Amino acid sequence: MDRNELLLVLRKLRLSPKEAAGLLSVDPKTVARWMERGAKVPGPAEQALRAWARLADAGLPWRPRECLIGLSEADAAEQIRLLREHNLALDDMLRRVKARGGPAAPWMVDLDNHTAELGESMRLYFYALPDGGFSPSSYSRLDRDPNYERDWPLIEDAIASIAEAIRDAGPRWYKRANV
Repeated sequence: MDRNELLLVLRKLRLSPKEAAGLLSVDPKTVARWMERGAKVPGPAEQALRAWARLADAGLPWRPRECLIGLSEADAAEQIRLLREHNLALDDMLRRVKARGGPAAPWMVDLDNHTAELGESMRLYFYALPDGGFSPSSYSRLDRDPNYERDWPLIEDAIASIAEAIRDAGPRWYKRANV
């Protein structure tokens, strides 16, 4: 990622260089150096920035919206690292589903009841998060015993379908779902 790409991504994400540094767990001087002509953004930071941009395009939250009160600086940094890893994993999952041509079968997503159903055979449950995101919680098979390894591609399809439903519903979907 060169300087111009970095500036475009930061603008798209509405991130100041200082905010980007905090979310990437680097010194603000490092981001300033990347913004100079000729400085390249290293792989892990580029991967995180591109993943955040794709999640933003998908209408999914990718950054903490509130200040982490009551945490030491080290604990806050750890929480930011965990969020960054979660976002990268979610982005990778959505890209895998897209590379397969999308979900193999149509999932019916009910944002109000926090469920996604694959016909009469499988159901995935999720939590609505106050930032507009979601967190998968569990799944059940109605046609056979659950097998996490065998069912994983279907779980990914369900998560991608939930993400798409959230994107289509808009950023305040969770307020309607949590009334």
